[in-house]
Amino acid sequence: MNQGTMTRRAALRVLGLTAAAARLGAGAPVAAAPTGEVKIGLAAEPNTFDPHLTVGRNTQIFIVNVYDGLTARDVQGNLVPALAESWRRLNATTWQFTLRKGVKFHNGDDFNADSVKFTLDRATNPETKATVSSELSTIAGTEIVDPFTVNVITKTPDFLLPVRMGELYGLMLSPKHTNAVGKEAIATKPNGTGPFKLVTWAKNERLVLEANENYWRGAPKVKTIVVRPILEDAARIAALQAGEVDLIAPIPHVRIAELQRNDKLVIKTIAAPRIFHVTIDVRKPPFDNVKVRQALNYAVDVNAILKTLYFGHGTRLATVVDKGALGYDPSVQPYPYDPNKAKALLAEAGYPNGFETEFDSFTGSIADHSKPAEAIGGYLQKVGIRAKANVFEFSSFGPRRVQNKTAPLFIYSIGNAYLEPSWVIRWMTQGGLGMHYKNAKLDELLTRIEATDDPKKRAPQYSEVQKLIKDEAPFIFLYQADAAFGMSTRVDYTPRPDETQWLYPLGLKG
Repeated sequence: MNQGTMTRRAALRVLGLTAAAARLGAGAPVAAAPTGEVKIGLAAEPNTFDPHLTVGRNTQIFIVNVYDGLTARDVQGNLVPALAESWRRLNATTWQFTLRKGVKFHNGDDFNADSVKFTLDRATNPETKATVSSELSTIAGTEIVDPFTVNVITKTPDFLLPVRMGELYGLMLSPKHTNAVGKEAIATKPNGTGPFKLVTWAKNERLVLEANENYWRGAPKVKTIVVRPILEDAARIAALQAGEVDLIAPIPHVRIAELQRNDKLVIKTIAAPRIFHVTIDVRKPPFDNVKVRQALNYAVDVNAILKTLYFGHGTRLATVVDKGALGYDPSVQPYPYDPNKAKALLAEAGYPNGFETEFDSFTGSIADHSKPAEAIGGYLQKVGIRAKANVFEFSSFGPRRVQNKTAPLFIYSIGNAYLEPSWVIRWMTQGGLGMHYKNAKLDELLTRIEATDDPKKRAPQYSEVQKLIKDEAPFIFLYQADAAFGMSTRVDYTPRPDETQWLYPLGLKG
């Protein structure tokens, strides 16, 4: 039987070979010429290859194969050099990046300080209408010091600026090429510095990537990658079983065990940093009472949901900090399933017979939210909380959340793109967009942590944050679900543990 089930840390160890690549100096290392073709079936294709107009994580996690950021992640999840060799904070609001020399865009244009200034100016220009503008909104401007040194000035101190310059929001463009071909052309004919070039894209049919043999990290192993969008899970799995594709993602958890029994396939699961939770509107009675919020957490058997819906391919979380995030504290334990404790807390809060409320969920997003919501509603019913279920398409639910029109309870998930608890917690406690929990002590703790540039010094400070959030229970804390990949035995590939479809290490056996 060929299969692989790994924790995030184990996967990171397996990926050790690529860590060195992220730190390589100028000039592409000598590597064997790329060979062979790999066919991939994905649940969605990118909406665009313009890094400033991406919609949804499915696009962001794929176009990194064509572009590079100034920074990247190594296999431990640490921030490492990419197009920037180093960076430092000059003062509270100025970060200086020293750029890698000798890097070329796919069309031969040079990467340099002009590229960085052009890219960031474009991303922050209101006329661009960048969909990633919220992640780059702290940038006030970019100054060129010399051809390979830039200063990025922020409006307020931003300890995450180097992370923002990474693979989701900091992908670099060629000013010469972008100006010459125009905005529309960039969307379908990108010109990056990344490991692959886009050579063909027939929307809704296939896109073809070809190896960039002059890549600064060294040439990829595979010459050609053909990507087919196969929206239906069953069709995607059938294509893998029939040998029509060599690699697919995602795989529904209900099919994992079955596919693991196929000796022609390898199934790999990896803990993705997507945090599932139920948001509670703490402004509205009875949810303004902490005992009620704690009762909700005791009422839901999260381990049973993981077993029945995810077949064990997930990790229970005590708070909204995932296990791979900086400063995760395993000593902060999840609420145990204890319906009697839930009823007792409800009685103490003045609701011995429970109460009625509404609970929103949705279908059609990057992950399933309606089925766990149905299970959670059943558990709440058992302790006397009668939650009317509202199920939306995500295209309808998203605007409702932005307009603060959600029910007092709604299920959601967020991918921790920064692997930094502060980013997730700030996003989830913003006082708007359906998320109304605010806490002065929490803000104080996070502000103190954010003043520390060194992640090793930030990490231990997150313990107090996790304890506070657990006790305050502004969410029903749920889990992070594993991402599952299926591949032919001829493919040599270890998925990255951050949702990114990073194909550079992909190879063929034999």
